[in-house]
This record gives sequence, structure tokens and C-alpha cells, in this order.
Amino acid sequence: MKTKIITITALLLSLGVVANAHHSVPVNFDMDNTVSMTGVIKETHWRNPHSHLVLEVTTEAGESETWLIEWNAINTIRRLLKKENISTDDFVLESEITVKGWMGRNDKSIYLREVTFADGRHFVWQTRLNPAEQRID
Repeated sequence: MKTKIITITALLLSLGVVANAHHSVPVNFDMDNTVSMTGVIKETHWRNPHSHLVLEVTTEAGESETWLIEWNAINTIRRLLKKENISTDDFVLESEITVKGWMGRNDKSIYLREVTFADGRHFVWQTRLNPAEQRID
């Protein structure tokens, strides 16, 4: 009986970790506050439930800031990028990109909506989060 209680307790505690891993975009990002910035890719993290980039941005004052650029799961990203002849391999470390997205409610974070590469390629991220936007399947 004691083993069963310990097992159930451990299971319930682990569910909290799983639930915390995935979070609601509207809760964590202000969908009414779109920002744009240019920076250098320092890290890429392709994973589920949310992939992200780490971008080093130089402010108008000449100071360096680190921003977290978050977006969807890797499977969704690969599927939508493929339609534009872009891949995750195009997000090269130390390369410059311009991102546009919803400002995070946490400091220095953005939910990616658009990306422009230094060579001019441009990608608009379309999801079901905004019903006015067309969904790409």
C-alpha cells in the first residue's frame, strides 16, 4: 500500500512539470503589441512543445541585449518552412535576421510572427491564433 501511495504521489508531481512545459501563447505574449528587431542568432533550440532562438540585439544606445524568440513545435515549423523552401538549417548561428512578433509579458521575449533573412528571404508565420489570418496546412 505504501509503495502505491508513493507511486501515485510521484505521478501527480510529475504532471505539474509536464503541464508547465507547454503554455498558452496569449497568456505569455501580448497579441496587441507587435515589435520588430534585428539581431544575430546566438542559439537555436528546435524542440517540442515550443522551439526558440536566442538573438543578440544591439540597442540604439549601442548596448547588447539577449532576446528569446519563441515559436511553435519543431514539427509544425518544419512543415510550414518547407512550403517556403526554407529549413531550420537556414537559421545559421552568427547570422543576422530581422524578427517581428508579439511582445512577451516576460522581459525580452517575442513570439515570432515574421522573419527576414539577411539575403532578403521573408517568411510570415501563419497560425490559427489569429482567426483573421489564413491557415496553412
